[in-house]
Amino acid sequence: DLVVTTVQFQSETTTVAAVAAETAAFDCDMVDSDFLTERFWLCVVIGGSVSIISIFENFFIFALFLSSRQHRNSYNLYLLLLAFFDVFMGISYIALMSVMVMINFTASYELKRMWASYTVPMLAISHVAMTTSTYLITFAAIERYAITITHRTVEMLQNNRRWFVLTAFAIGLFTKGSTFFELEIVRNPNCTGHVQEFYAAPSSLMSELLYKKYFRFHFRTISTIIAPFFFLLLLTSSLVWRLNKPIREKNGQMLDVQHVKQKKARIRAATRTLVILISTYLMSNFLGVIVSLWEYVDVNALYTRFIYFYVISVDIISFLSIVACALRLPIYLSCQPLLRKEAKQFIARLCGKETVKSRLLRNDSTMDRDNFSASHSLITGPNEKAAV
Repeated sequence: DLVVTTVQFQSETTTVAAVAAETAAFDCDMVDSDFLTERFWLCVVIGGSVSIISIFENFFIFALFLSSRQHRNSYNLYLLLLAFFDVFMGISYIALMSVMVMINFTASYELKRMWASYTVPMLAISHVAMTTSTYLITFAAIERYAITITHRTVEMLQNNRRWFVLTAFAIGLFTKGSTFFELEIVRNPNCTGHVQEFYAAPSSLMSELLYKKYFRFHFRTISTIIAPFFFLLLLTSSLVWRLNKPIREKNGQMLDVQHVKQKKARIRAATRTLVILISTYLMSNFLGVIVSLWEYVDVNALYTRFIYFYVISVDIISFLSIVACALRLPIYLSCQPLLRKEAKQFIARLCGKETVKSRLLRNDSTMDRDNFSASHSLITGPNEKAAV
């Protein structure tokens, strides 16, 4: 919503200028020059580079998890789809943020015309993807927390992962899908062939008080930014506290010591991975929550006296979000040795350099996972199954 609001704020200024163009001379090559050099380095040079890295990394994660049925049928289903949406977020960052700054930096009509052709649908899809990713992380955190405390709902959460995925997408579509109707591209015939020929303006929907104030400002802000942030903050704090506690085992039953050790190690590794993953989400969204809360307290001051802080904050928030996406792969590989081994084997297969020994190790790894899953009925109670 911060990006949408910024586009609308800039569009309102452009709209006033476009009206003035009918009666007076108007600079059709006018661009937003505030902090342009700083924004160029942040959004184009650094942000664009991080986005490209994020796209390749998350595409690799997506392909790695998609190639394994075990991953598709496990808790990693959330991470698989998270990687899919992260790929699109990287593309969206370049197409929306980097290109927008490049337009202002170069005053290029061709770039502005290209930007006008895709910005409204891409902005809507990127916001749906962003909210869906937030709730994918939330549902993954709920399942991991239930596994950590061996709650009776674990089996239900595992058996209904696909429904939770659909729910995450439905929430994203319901809360952010209407973004598509909030902006429209307007053509200024007085500036044909110049940068200001096309500009984004708020649609008639934004003049509806019920929608703008209650749905967009209150409901959407709370449900997609504030509530998930504080819920994940609370859940992460509890996970960190419980991470070093011993895993409860079923009393009075002979257990394979090796299987018990594997279970403990893998559950802790997966939990640690999610804790760090959520922590990066919280850090990347902290400024966004502050700005959103500020909007509730004194929105007029934010949009007038602190408008430059607001605009720069939007750039920083978007940049931090893409940094969080780029950190996914390093987090997964550093926290899970088995996944790190699988990644090396996957790269070897892609390069056609997989040796017979590596193939045997990969088969052994798959057998270990199957044996580990089969042994869960011995390690946990009927309501405590914990897929890793």
